[in-house]
Amino acid sequence: MALNPFFLQGSKGEQTLVQELVNEQIRMHGIEFIYMPRVLIKQADVLREITSSKFDRSFPIEGYISSFEGFDSGYNLLTKFGVRSTAEMKIIISQDRYENSIAPLMFKFPTAEVGPTGRAQDQKRPFEGDLMYFPLRDIIFEIKYVNDIENFYQLQDTYTYELTCEPF
Repeated sequence: MALNPFFLQGSKGEQTLVQELVNEQIRMHGIEFIYMPRVLIKQADVLREITSSKFDRSFPIEGYISSFEGFDSGYNLLTKFGVRSTAEMKIIISQDRYENSIAPLMFKFPTAEVGPTGRAQDQKRPFEGDLMYFPLRDIIFEIKYVNDIENFYQLQDTYTYELTCEPF
Protein backbone atom coordinates (compact mmCIF):
# COMPACT_ATOMS: atom_id res chain seq x y z
CA MET A 1 0.00 0.00 0.00
CA ALA A 2 1.43 3.37 -1.03
CA LEU A 3 1.55 6.47 1.13
CA ASN A 4 -1.32 8.95 0.91
CA PRO A 5 -0.59 11.29 -2.04
CA PHE A 6 -2.50 14.16 -0.41
CA PHE A 7 0.07 14.52 2.36
CA LEU A 8 3.64 15.67 1.88
CA GLN A 9 4.98 13.41 4.67
CA GLY A 10 6.85 16.05 6.62
CA SER A 11 5.93 19.55 5.52
CA LYS A 12 6.06 22.31 8.12
CA GLY A 13 2.27 22.73 8.05
CA GLU A 14 1.67 19.03 8.73
CA GLN A 15 4.24 19.04 11.56
CA THR A 16 2.57 22.10 13.12
CA LEU A 17 -0.84 20.41 12.89
CA VAL A 18 0.42 17.27 14.65
CA GLN A 19 2.18 19.35 17.33
CA GLU A 20 -1.00 21.34 17.99
CA LEU A 21 -3.03 18.11 18.24
CA VAL A 22 -0.49 16.68 20.70
CA ASN A 23 -0.64 19.89 22.77
CA GLU A 24 -4.44 19.76 22.81
CA GLN A 25 -4.52 16.10 23.88
CA ILE A 26 -2.11 16.73 26.74
CA ARG A 27 -4.11 19.77 27.87
CA MET A 28 -7.38 17.80 27.77
CA HIS A 29 -6.26 14.57 29.42
CA GLY A 30 -3.21 15.66 31.37
CA ILE A 31 -2.40 17.03 34.80
CA GLU A 32 -0.59 20.22 35.65
CA PHE A 33 2.84 19.45 37.07
CA ILE A 34 5.41 21.84 38.48
CA TYR A 35 8.78 21.49 36.74
CA MET A 36 11.84 22.43 38.82
CA PRO A 37 15.18 22.53 36.98
CA ARG A 38 18.29 21.62 38.92
CA VAL A 39 20.83 24.38 39.37
CA LEU A 40 24.39 23.16 39.89
CA ILE A 41 26.21 24.81 42.78
CA LYS A 42 29.39 22.77 43.02
CA GLN A 43 30.84 20.01 40.88
CA ALA A 44 33.93 17.91 41.61
CA ASP A 45 36.56 18.29 38.89
CA VAL A 46 37.98 14.78 38.85
CA LEU A 47 34.89 12.66 38.21
CA ARG A 48 32.53 15.54 37.33
CA GLU A 49 30.40 14.47 40.27
CA ILE A 50 27.76 16.97 41.34
CA THR A 51 28.34 17.62 45.01
CA SER A 52 25.83 20.43 45.55
CA SER A 53 22.73 21.57 43.70
CA LYS A 54 19.58 23.54 44.39
CA PHE A 55 16.08 23.96 42.99
CA ASP A 56 15.19 27.64 43.17
CA ARG A 57 12.82 28.01 40.21
CA SER A 58 9.57 26.34 39.24
CA PHE A 59 7.45 26.38 36.10
CA PRO A 60 3.95 24.95 35.59
CA ILE A 61 3.67 22.49 32.71
CA GLU A 62 0.95 20.06 31.75
CA GLY A 63 1.84 16.42 31.39
CA TYR A 64 0.08 13.18 30.56
CA ILE A 65 0.74 10.21 32.84
CA SER A 66 1.31 7.26 30.52
CA SER A 67 2.12 4.75 33.25
CA PHE A 68 2.49 4.63 37.00
CA GLU A 69 4.08 1.44 38.22
CA GLY A 70 4.83 0.44 41.76
CA PHE A 71 2.48 2.71 43.69
CA ASP A 72 1.01 -0.04 45.80
CA SER A 73 2.13 -1.74 49.00
CA GLY A 74 4.95 -3.83 47.52
CA TYR A 75 7.22 -1.45 45.68
CA ASN A 76 10.29 -1.75 47.97
CA LEU A 77 12.75 -4.54 47.24
CA LEU A 78 15.41 -5.77 49.60
CA THR A 79 18.63 -6.35 47.64
CA LYS A 80 22.16 -7.14 48.71
CA PHE A 81 22.93 -3.43 48.38
CA GLY A 82 20.03 -2.33 50.59
CA VAL A 83 16.43 -1.33 50.07
CA ARG A 84 15.54 -0.33 46.51
CA SER A 85 12.37 1.49 45.56
CA THR A 86 10.83 0.39 42.26
CA ALA A 87 8.11 3.04 42.11
CA GLU A 88 8.14 4.69 38.70
CA MET A 89 6.00 7.10 36.72
CA LYS A 90 6.20 7.98 33.04
CA ILE A 91 5.06 11.48 32.11
CA ILE A 92 4.65 12.77 28.57
CA ILE A 93 5.12 16.51 28.04
CA SER A 94 4.92 18.55 24.86
CA GLN A 95 8.23 19.43 23.28
CA ASP A 96 6.79 22.65 21.86
CA ARG A 97 5.35 23.71 25.21
CA TYR A 98 8.69 23.14 26.95
CA GLU A 99 10.80 24.87 24.30
CA ASN A 100 8.53 27.93 23.99
CA SER A 101 7.39 28.41 27.60
CA ILE A 102 10.14 27.13 29.89
CA ALA A 103 13.43 27.12 27.95
CA PRO A 104 13.39 30.89 27.21
CA LEU A 105 13.02 31.64 30.92
CA MET A 106 16.01 29.46 31.79
CA PHE A 107 18.58 31.79 30.26
CA LYS A 108 16.55 34.97 30.77
CA PHE A 109 16.88 34.64 34.54
CA PRO A 110 20.04 32.57 35.14
CA THR A 111 21.00 32.10 38.77
CA ALA A 112 23.94 29.71 38.46
CA GLU A 113 24.98 26.83 36.26
CA VAL A 114 21.94 24.96 34.97
CA GLY A 115 21.83 21.37 33.75
CA PRO A 116 24.68 19.01 32.95
CA THR A 117 26.31 21.37 30.45
CA GLY A 118 26.55 24.16 32.99
CA ARG A 119 25.03 26.80 30.72
CA ALA A 120 21.43 27.95 30.83
CA GLN A 121 21.40 28.53 27.06
CA ASP A 122 21.85 24.78 26.50
CA GLN A 123 18.69 23.89 28.45
CA LYS A 124 16.74 22.88 25.32
CA ARG A 125 15.11 19.88 27.01
CA PRO A 126 14.46 18.59 30.52
CA PHE A 127 17.51 16.90 32.03
CA GLU A 128 17.99 13.95 34.30
CA GLY A 129 18.08 15.17 37.89
CA ASP A 130 15.40 17.84 37.44
CA LEU A 131 12.26 17.54 39.56
CA MET A 132 8.54 17.25 38.77
CA TYR A 133 6.01 17.99 41.52
CA PHE A 134 2.88 15.85 41.28
CA PRO A 135 0.14 17.83 43.10
CA LEU A 136 -2.53 15.12 43.22
CA ARG A 137 -0.45 12.87 45.49
CA ASP A 138 1.78 15.64 46.89
CA ILE A 139 4.94 13.83 45.72
CA ILE A 140 8.09 15.20 44.16
CA PHE A 141 9.59 13.04 41.41
CA GLU A 142 13.13 13.09 40.08
CA ILE A 143 13.58 12.69 36.34
CA LYS A 144 15.74 9.61 35.76
CA TYR A 145 15.56 9.43 31.95
CA VAL A 146 14.31 11.71 29.17
CA ASN A 147 13.24 9.86 26.04
CA ASP A 148 13.12 12.36 23.19
CA ILE A 149 12.81 9.87 20.29
CA GLU A 150 9.73 7.99 21.50
CA ASN A 151 7.60 8.60 18.40
CA PHE A 152 10.19 7.51 15.81
CA TYR A 153 9.99 10.82 13.94
CA GLN A 154 6.40 10.90 12.75
CA LEU A 155 6.31 13.22 9.75
CA GLN A 156 10.09 13.64 10.22
CA ASP A 157 9.85 15.36 13.60
CA THR A 158 9.38 14.62 17.31
CA TYR A 159 6.62 16.19 19.38
CA THR A 160 6.91 14.94 22.97
CA TYR A 161 9.35 14.07 25.72
CA GLU A 162 8.69 10.98 27.81
CA LEU A 163 10.06 11.49 31.32
CA THR A 164 10.77 8.42 33.42
CA CYS A 165 10.55 9.57 37.03
CA GLU A 166 11.06 8.07 40.50
CA PRO A 167 10.06 9.52 43.89
CA PHE A 168 12.64 12.01 45.15
